[in-house]
Amino acid sequence: MRLSKQSSEFLGNLRVYLFSSGKNEGEIEEIVAELEDHLYEAEKQGKNIEDITGKTPKEYMKNIANEMKFDLTGWLKYIPILILGVYSYHLLGDALNGGVKYSLLELIGDSVILIIFLLLTIITFKYVASTKISKTNEYLLFALLGFTPLVLFVGLLLFDRSFETPTIHFNQAGNVATIIVTIMVFIGISVWSKTWISIILPLILFVPEILINTTNLSEERRLILTSIATPLLFLIYFLIVLKMEKRKEQNV
Repeated sequence: MRLSKQSSEFLGNLRVYLFSSGKNEGEIEEIVAELEDHLYEAEKQGKNIEDITGKTPKEYMKNIANEMKFDLTGWLKYIPILILGVYSYHLLGDALNGGVKYSLLELIGDSVILIIFLLLTIITFKYVASTKISKTNEYLLFALLGFTPLVLFVGLLLFDRSFETPTIHFNQAGNVATIIVTIMVFIGISVWSKTWISIILPLILFVPEILINTTNLSEERRLILTSIATPLLFLIYFLIVLKMEKRKEQNV
């Protein structure tokens, strides 16, 4: 069964929209498969996606989502993975930059940032799935989403310096263990999600800084080089992914 590019994109977006709305994966696949059959038969008769949905894609997706129950049990299994992923970035950065130490304010702030990031992730995925935007804007949105927790963490760090709260310090053995565990978490998430993104992002974030800090340059120059290298690598990665996506579209 071969659908048109428009119909295939719609089904993919519908899958993402329903998943980010907290619906059951099994039910999502059943609905997508059923709709795929309808679209295939409609296209053989010369009809298009609008003839099937009768509405805008966003309205159609919203109506389907409203008819399905929220899959709380299914979503709960993703919460630990999200928590591990977010905290691993934070812990690895601390372990590589002088050691892990956590104040009470940071622990509370990290939890708040995690909730904000989760909500923004859901909103972003639903928007991208239900709104027709270019691939460039789509990747810019995801890049902005990825940078949001980093900005919030920096803000929390600056805020934490203004208040004194009880603090936990890791010794050298604890820092080494933290580095090993976080690397294992990134690899595990990569295997689970079947993507390289959870490995590539830490490499871009931390490897340039580690390499630059091994040089004999002054601290000021190291900071400048790090502030240039990391965004530059993100830009290169973004352009590579964008080029690969365009190549896929041309081959369809």
